[in-house]
Amino acid sequence: MKKRMIGLAMLVLMMVSLAAYGSGGAKSNVKWPKNVEIVVPASAGGDSDFNARLLAEKLSSKLPANFVVSNVNGNGGATGTRKVKDADKDGSSVVFYHTAFLVNKYSGAANYGFESFNFAAIAGQSAGNAVIINTSLGVKTLKDLYDYTKANPGKLKMAAQTGATSYAISMQMKNAGFDINIVDAGSAADRLVAILGGHVDIILATYGSIKDYVAEGTLMAVAMDGENDLVVPEDKVDIKAIHNQGFVEIKLPFYYFFAFPKGTDDALVAEFNSALKDIIENDKDYQNKIYSAYYQKPTFFPKEEGLAKYAEVEELLKKIDFSAGL
Repeated sequence: MKKRMIGLAMLVLMMVSLAAYGSGGAKSNVKWPKNVEIVVPASAGGDSDFNARLLAEKLSSKLPANFVVSNVNGNGGATGTRKVKDADKDGSSVVFYHTAFLVNKYSGAANYGFESFNFAAIAGQSAGNAVIINTSLGVKTLKDLYDYTKANPGKLKMAAQTGATSYAISMQMKNAGFDINIVDAGSAADRLVAILGGHVDIILATYGSIKDYVAEGTLMAVAMDGENDLVVPEDKVDIKAIHNQGFVEIKLPFYYFFAFPKGTDDALVAEFNSALKDIIENDKDYQNKIYSAYYQKPTFFPKEEGLAKYAEVEELLKKIDFSAGL
């Protein structure tokens, strides 16, 4: 009898212990919903989707909730961000997006900013997009491209997506004197199809998505649109940032972020950030995968630091005249 009582007590203790821990084995101090929808305002298969799905997998193993990614595209991303802005404030919805969120605001695709959310953190920084041209142009450098547009005003078509980062960079280039005709060609995948088909002459794309075409000589990368040069020693890649090639006004840091609906419990967001920080800074599998796919380096800025980084981005966007449109 005594042994049975001890066994029963141990079983009860184990059940209590399991109840105090989440599905990932991490102790939680807040009430989490069973499922958390990570809304990605972009198509499946791209860099945002890749980052979100990798982090969803890692977060599901660390927090007492199952994180599931949904792709909600439309209106340059505004459809997806609005869905989360208007969602329940119980932690069941969080948006994963990037700098285009602010482009939406300043280009008029959305009438709200981070003040409408409980901002969690910056959870990554893209290596940036490369300025890609068709080698048939005979242009070798960014300066050559600038000179070509001056000699052939309005001849070259640069593909962009209304309300997205490609739109902002295209407008920065036009404002800096590149005499180009900016056309709306849709998503990154659509823009790649457009340049390969000869329908446009310039696109912005992640280097990883076009490196095979560069290797075969179809396309050429003449610059990066972010803060930093792209240097990949193992691939003998060294692409200078636009602003490091004399066009100092052309750059747009490309950060990924998480934000919950405004009014979501701060304690839940803090616990989320703690798990996120641990993944980004210490999980070697995560770090290797983001570098292999998109040459990203681990980047994490919690709430206030993240908002400060985005405030710098806003200052850059305020200088762009979006009124001309595409």
